Amino acid sequence: LASPPCGQGFTLQILHAGDWEACIPALEDAPRFSAVVEGLKAQYPSNTVVLSSGDNYIIGPFMNASADPAVPYGGIKGRGDILILNAIGIQASVFGNHEFDEGTGLIWNLMQSKSTADYSYPGTAFPYLSANVVFTNDNNLKTQVVADGQDAAAISNRIARSCTITVAGETLGLVGATTPELMSLSSPGTGIVLLTNVAAEVQAAVNALTDAGISKIILLAHLQQVEYEVELAGRLRGVDVLIAGGSHALMAKPTDRLRAGDVRYGDYPVAVTDPDGRTVVVVNTAANYRYVGRLVADFDAEGEIASVSNLSGAYATDEQGVADTGSHAPSPAVTTVIDLLAGILDSKDGQLFGRTDVYLNGIRESVRTEETNLGDLTADANLWRGKQTDPETSISMKNGGGIRDSIGAILSGSGGAVRVPPLANPRVGKRDGDISQLDIENALRFNNALGLVTLTAWQLRDALEWGVAGSGTPGQFPQVAGMKFSF
Repeated sequence: LASPPCGQGFTLQILHAGDWEACIPALEDAPRFSAVVEGLKAQYPSNTVVLSSGDNYIIGPFMNASADPAVPYGGIKGRGDILILNAIGIQASVFGNHEFDEGTGLIWNLMQSKSTADYSYPGTAFPYLSANVVFTNDNNLKTQVVADGQDAAAISNRIARSCTITVAGETLGLVGATTPELMSLSSPGTGIVLLTNVAAEVQAAVNALTDAGISKIILLAHLQQVEYEVELAGRLRGVDVLIAGGSHALMAKPTDRLRAGDVRYGDYPVAVTDPDGRTVVVVNTAANYRYVGRLVADFDAEGEIASVSNLSGAYATDEQGVADTGSHAPSPAVTTVIDLLAGILDSKDGQLFGRTDVYLNGIRESVRTEETNLGDLTADANLWRGKQTDPETSISMKNGGGIRDSIGAILSGSGGAVRVPPLANPRVGKRDGDISQLDIENALRFNNALGLVTLTAWQLRDALEWGVAGSGTPGQFPQVAGMKFSF
């Protein structure tokens, strides 16, 4: 791409992440993430925005810890997660699917500010966006919806299709898009209406911004698969940047340093041409506070991207990543939350259920594509439990997407990444290889209920066919017990 005309260009730094889904690793990664953000912001102090592409929290021990009476969050799950994002400086977020996992009542509690004699909670210091989710019939959230196109800082704790952010005198337009599969992926309730023609709804919201004279448009899209977001980028007019979410895909330059065990999904960014011949850049950065996505782009006088700096890419949030970005201190507000929640989580890490001398593989790319030892173990456990209710139970099928993490750790070794059993926690008397309540809750965060179903052989075949048909990012791949299959 050519450089912008001299004197007419505008440089924008976008720092972003999504699929935060905090759990055990966030105790270390979230503070370092905040330190890396501060280091990168310092390089463009007046030209930076910080954005989220959704799934800001997920059911599990980390989210649940905020509801413990020992922490000052009023007994509401997930408030610690939101306080961390506030401290990092998130200015706008799209709704992902996991926001809706416990219904819209929890969303309302997390968005609202609340002060009592015992605690003060500010709610979301940012607006939630979605152009294709309608809240009119939802009793919890319908009062949170405000007019589109307002300044993001003026509509924190609120919901809109779009908003604006002014950076160094330049106005940016932001639009949100949520997966059209929300109703089957989560539990939004009957009051939520989902508009499944995502491109049409987003285009209408974009047009309203461009008609108002805003030429720089960022789309926060949580569509679950990068391929869908790349396709969407090529169908829209007027969008400059699409920040993807839901896939956990690690986009990075070949020269970006990755954390131990991580594999690059593809280039950062991906350039797409829209129907008018304009360039749209698509970016994504893994999950779980492990990387800060950084896009540094020059816009020309017409508001189009003229060039993307080589500074752009995925910035690891390990200790080396903090050092590489200036060794800034973590946000004190983040460390305060982490210290509070760590005490709750430690109590579960001291409750031991067994031991392992091998790494139990719950890696997303593994359990959604192939048999793993943790997939087998959890399917075996489900089969055992099913037999307690009905001795005739003979098969267990467990969707790989219900396994959210491994039981074990990945360390850096001389030959690369090394997978090891769970590490010791001397604070609670846990030894290397011990499996704790926290390990189990972390791996099986949804605590999905079991269902007993009677199937014909043909129905079983169809269920397996459906499971392998979505192998990859979707979570339907079957981990099984009591049977074997190949595909």
